[in-house]
Amino acid sequence: MTMRIAIFGDLHGNSVATEAVLAAIDADGPDAVYCLGDLVGYGACPNETIELIRERAIPTVMGNYDDGVGFDRDDCGCAYRDQDEEARDRRRSSGRGG
Repeated sequence: MTMRIAIFGDLHGNSVATEAVLAAIDADGPDAVYCLGDLVGYGACPNETIELIRERAIPTVMGNYDDGVGFDRDDCGCAYRDQDEEARDRRRSSGRGG
């Protein structure tokens, strides 16, 4: 017997695209569904994107953006910083203090 598996990832806060992917998966009717992570970052709707995956209890691997945002790390360049923090960092790196 063949098992059909749907695997997707890199949603990056795009809830509209996530809804479209989930609808396509529903139409195809796989035996199992897995998400490779990166639910957040870039897009405007990270909370909504996460909720769409949670509602379906889809097993999900923590992507580098999920890790970066969830644990306040900037290893992936995904830290959410305000303009004041950016300006202070530029002054520090130029030797002008902060």
